[in-house]
Amino acid sequence: MKLKRGKLIVFEGIDGSGKSTQLERTAQWLHGLGYRVVKRREPTEGHFGRILRASAVGGRLSPEDERDHFVQDRRWHVENHIRPAMDAGQVVLLDRYYFSSIAYQGARGLDLNDIRRRNEAIAPQPDIVLLLDLDPETALQRIQKQRAESPNLYEKLDYLRAVRDIFLSLSDPFIRRIDARPDEETVWLQIETALSPLFPKRNSSRDV
Repeated sequence: MKLKRGKLIVFEGIDGSGKSTQLERTAQWLHGLGYRVVKRREPTEGHFGRILRASAVGGRLSPEDERDHFVQDRRWHVENHIRPAMDAGQVVLLDRYYFSSIAYQGARGLDLNDIRRRNEAIAPQPDIVLLLDLDPETALQRIQKQRAESPNLYEKLDYLRAVRDIFLSLSDPFIRRIDARPDEETVWLQIETALSPLFPKRNSSRDV
């Protein structure tokens, strides 16, 4: 199903909150409704994204360089993937967006409003942000159990507490808080309820 205007659905939250799992379930649900779906994530596979991913294990950039690299990576992402997909009437499902920049770089001491301003100058507003909220202690337990590896440099307990606090302080009207503590099915039902108004069932004769 091609929309007259594509939609941008963002999954946010600290690592271990289940974003990737629920993004996949959302993709399957939308495919079942006949929508054309594109799945993306940030940091991307682009030049700046590769630097950011490497820094998570090899040593983080300075707060200012990290902020700037994310803006450059996001600019590339918007120009090469997000806008073209939306212009083609597709639904973009995005694992992390500039709200992660606000939370993660803000927790390093940078000004939240400045981070938002830099990103909103280059990034389209999402139709909905699904904020999967989970306490950091549980998130780290899940990470260690599921990955069988130690948390990376973005996944320290005190830091994640600060990141979560910033996420929860965001008051944009398109943000929907999802309780990520229950089992996968219960979390999905919350997400389906939040998304259903954006993707109502249509008669096939009226689909566009």
